[in-house]
Amino acid sequence: MTKALLPLLICCALRQFGTCQAAEVINAGVGGHRSSQLLKRVDRDVLSKQPTVVVLMVGTNDRLNSGGFIDINTYCRNVETLVDKIQAGGAKVVLMTPPTCIPELLFTRHDAKKYADQSPVERMKEVRQVLLKIARAKQIPVIDFHDYLIDHKIADDSKTSVIRNPANSGIKDGVHLTPAGYQLLARLVAEKLKAEQLDVTKVICFGDSLTKGSKNANYPSYLDELLKQ
Repeated sequence: MTKALLPLLICCALRQFGTCQAAEVINAGVGGHRSSQLLKRVDRDVLSKQPTVVVLMVGTNDRLNSGGFIDINTYCRNVETLVDKIQAGGAKVVLMTPPTCIPELLFTRHDAKKYADQSPVERMKEVRQVLLKIARAKQIPVIDFHDYLIDHKIADDSKTSVIRNPANSGIKDGVHLTPAGYQLLARLVAEKLKAEQLDVTKVICFGDSLTKGSKNANYPSYLDELLKQ
């Protein structure tokens, strides 16, 4: 028997006793989706796959996409229902607060007048507060990605920001993440899963375009690599 085969055989043997995990990460993000649309596809895209953990991040389109805002109370009820359904299906839920935005760049794609009642930044702060409240009430883990970016000063229009902007990507975006941002997000999720000692046999990342990312850069694929190291 070669030395190279020994670790593999040991791991296979340990799996029979449930002490060694083979991680699988599924990207269930769909661009443009709101919490209401996640509710419509949770059975098909999540519960039918019998995950052990679901990382849920939604709220950006609910509160920032002027094509159809969802009021904050409805958003709260939708997220609570999503959590309840996922937990009833046997999976652990990890909530994640969506990042803040850069209003000046958001307004290049959306009419600023539609945010007259509440600024985009305040809208995302409110989403964060709702998610933290739900996490406390239901005693589930939460990753405060929103405040992490603000605290580390990487959520502005500078070159070092992880939110796409002209300085770091040549794009007037203000909402979505750079490849470095997706890598950071994957690392934070991996650290939380480890800290909570969750079973990562099958992890589903559920959300909108911030979860879906692109073919070349998305946090679920980076997370998959990290969990298999």
